[in-house]
Amino acid sequence: MLRSAWTFVVVATLTIAFGTPAILASLVRPGSDVTMKLGRVWSSWILTALGIRVRYDGLVRLRRAGPCVYVANHQSWIDIWVLMRVLPPSTRFVAKEELRRVPVIGQALTLSGFVWIDRTNRARAIQSLRLAAEKIHGGQSVLLFPEGTRSRDGRLQAFKKGPFHLALQARVPVVPVAIHGSFPLLPPGSLRFRPGEVRVEFLEPMVVDAWAADDPAGLRDAVRGAMARRIEPSEAA
Repeated sequence: MLRSAWTFVVVATLTIAFGTPAILASLVRPGSDVTMKLGRVWSSWILTALGIRVRYDGLVRLRRAGPCVYVANHQSWIDIWVLMRVLPPSTRFVAKEELRRVPVIGQALTLSGFVWIDRTNRARAIQSLRLAAEKIHGGQSVLLFPEGTRSRDGRLQAFKKGPFHLALQARVPVVPVAIHGSFPLLPPGSLRFRPGEVRVEFLEPMVVDAWAADDPAGLRDAVRGAMARRIEPSEAA
């Protein structure tokens, strides 16, 4: 109980400390990369405070991918911190609409140009993906969690087609990201962090030229297959 309370205080304090200047800077320069740059430090401090170590494999692929669609499995809130810590500052997340209502975080991410998606409204979800495509055409990369939400049991879930529609529409590579070990450190529904190690693996970019524009399912299955082969057996369906 005391550890959970301490964790909440640490995360809240660091979020306010870094989120407030991000909001102020973004008000001056809407859409700038300042939130992602501050987010790198914010994430590093939180992970250190919680005793979470991160090992990254394949970071060289971040530098050579160019504008792309990153897709990552989603086991825990920790995933956001470990990714924000290393992704290029020009990257924008496609995030669930609910996160927009979180104080400080929602305002900072909105002003920096993160894309909100309402998965309960198909028309609005499609519009969000169009906005994400515009960002890619403007030279930015985007990150999505193709499972749609955090895994409830730590295992790799079915992928939705939206991220792959986006990659085919924008004609940019898909970079699969396999996250290992974050689930037991903070399972969904829990507020109790456990110290430990997370491994993040950036896989080889998948060029979309091999798939027709109307074949997001084929691209989705190829990407999920590549990720499932890298994830521990206990984490894969």
